[in-house]
Amino acid sequence: MSIAAMKELASTAMKGNRLLLTVGFVLPLVMWTTVAQIFITIFGMDAVLSIITPFFEGWNGFEWSYLLLPILLILLFILGDFLHISYRWFGIDFLESKPLDVKLTFQAFFKENRGKVFKLVVLRGAIVFAWSLLFILPGIWKAYLYSQAGNNLKTNPSMTPMEAMNLSEEQMKDNSKHYAILQATFVPWYAIPIGLVIYFIATNTFEIQTGLELGTEGAQLIFGVIFVVLSIAGLLLILFSLYVEPYKMVSKQVFYKELINRDNNDTYDDFEKELLEKQGLAKKPRRNRHITPKL
Repeated sequence: MSIAAMKELASTAMKGNRLLLTVGFVLPLVMWTTVAQIFITIFGMDAVLSIITPFFEGWNGFEWSYLLLPILLILLFILGDFLHISYRWFGIDFLESKPLDVKLTFQAFFKENRGKVFKLVVLRGAIVFAWSLLFILPGIWKAYLYSQAGNNLKTNPSMTPMEAMNLSEEQMKDNSKHYAILQATFVPWYAIPIGLVIYFIATNTFEIQTGLELGTEGAQLIFGVIFVVLSIAGLLLILFSLYVEPYKMVSKQVFYKELINRDNNDTYDDFEKELLEKQGLAKKPRRNRHITPKL
């Protein structure tokens, strides 16, 4: 099925449910940022960023504070992957018309799930990181091959993390390009505010340079204006994400449902019809075109 049709199907399924899906996106995001803020508050920003000091002041011996930033990044990576998997599982439940509860946006943390999800996050992260050492691109390719492993754990609870990754690799071997294109179709939404910032800087280069040459007061004014522009762009990014991210997640899960239906020798049209019927919508029958053979 075409990418446009997948997105249309996702949009149709979301009608009347966008608020729930948006809340399901916001809650994990708030949890992730809160954990990061708590960590920084406990240890202090200066201590967390102390690992950067030797690059500017030279090496003066090892300090334990140098480990804080790597620990924070690893912690946020594991937590972020847990939350991402939970939200995608929430999307599967949504497409299958299961009873939904906001707490299901954290279902990867449930007692029966967290052990295998943790193993998957660590194992997949280690393999992708190792492949990324080969000039980044192999790591990105590997990440796409393993992108459906979390979903496979959801639909096949008896699977081990390695089995889920191997199955994902088989599923994505000939579909990684389509999955990447699907994700890329949402990029323009975020390009708009970023483009506005670039446009502002590009069209005001002379004014920015002049302000910086005026001394401290001029520099403060310029930085103040740039801060306001960046704040507006950041606000736009947040507002766009409230619309885009739930839509993108459901579209990605429609893509996954197509994969597993194909693996089960079911036609995607059957899945599409079933989903539309669950949403109370009728699917128009396709017309068969008569083709006159050329003699």
